[in-house]
Amino acid sequence: MKKIHKILLTMVAFTLITVSYATKEVKGQDDNLDVAVVQLVTHSSLDDIRQGVYDGLAEHGYTEGENMTINYQNAEGDLNILSTIAQSVVAEEPDVIFAITTPVAQAFQNVTSDIPIIMTGVTDPVSAGIVDNLDNPGENITGASDAVPYEDQFELLLQLQPDVKKVGMIYTTSEDNSLAETEQAAAVAEEMGLEVQIEGIASTMDMQLVAQSLANEVDAIYVGSDNTIASAFETLLDATDAAGIPVFTTVDVMVGQGALSAVAINQKDIGLLAADVAKEVIDGANPGETPVRFLEELQPVINFETAERLGIEIPEEVASKVMDINERLGEE
Repeated sequence: MKKIHKILLTMVAFTLITVSYATKEVKGQDDNLDVAVVQLVTHSSLDDIRQGVYDGLAEHGYTEGENMTINYQNAEGDLNILSTIAQSVVAEEPDVIFAITTPVAQAFQNVTSDIPIIMTGVTDPVSAGIVDNLDNPGENITGASDAVPYEDQFELLLQLQPDVKKVGMIYTTSEDNSLAETEQAAAVAEEMGLEVQIEGIASTMDMQLVAQSLANEVDAIYVGSDNTIASAFETLLDATDAAGIPVFTTVDVMVGQGALSAVAINQKDIGLLAADVAKEVIDGANPGETPVRFLEELQPVINFETAERLGIEIPEEVASKVMDINERLGEE
């Protein structure tokens, strides 16, 4: 009996040693940080998020080539390739994975339950099924969300365009993140007395036809941080400029491209915030118990060149409170 008890104690001790070692490896508490950064597609907003991640890691003392290795992958919008990338990255067993956008976070969620995943550029991770809740995400995922208060967006819209009655919204049908964001924005807009017309696109190929049709039926168009729309934003602007109506958004880069205004998030700041969250995890925090973070300070911005092009007069009271988008982007 004593012999059996001794064997059991030995097995328990061995198990504890094994678990402790595995946890240490997962948290990346070694001298060289092995990082994977995976991006859905190339466009300026997501590129800025990635740069924010790199800059944030540098601020926390990690330099690529010295004490950090970065495996950067880009699916260029192909979800089949994204799945392959996710499996390949996980096979390399990095210390931490930065998943830029909802589809990327979902792809990694499907292939690893132990490597920490730091999502970024994700608007509604709960509705997308990425986390259980914002305070206690659960499993191995946490990160930084780019959600914004929609009330502020539509208050600014109505200050600039008080005659707007009907707002068009476009989302990408394959992106859960985009649908959730659009539905939430629509609910707020309707509460504020606006009529909303929502249209979906399956890919950038659909943008021209949908944008031309919608622009002729509404007074303004609102878009969120949708990746496909960002990739086809110039096409959207061609249609809205032809119809003489403005585009409102939540992303300052899009205002720089030609949208009228936003109470804006800065994509690079989202990346910096994600790096802050990652540092907590690297230092030993459990991702599943680390709350999802949000940007606390948003900046109202206006593209005065777009206002002039569309013949929109900016009220002096509003002009005195907002930042010129050229000044905003010039700060970076």
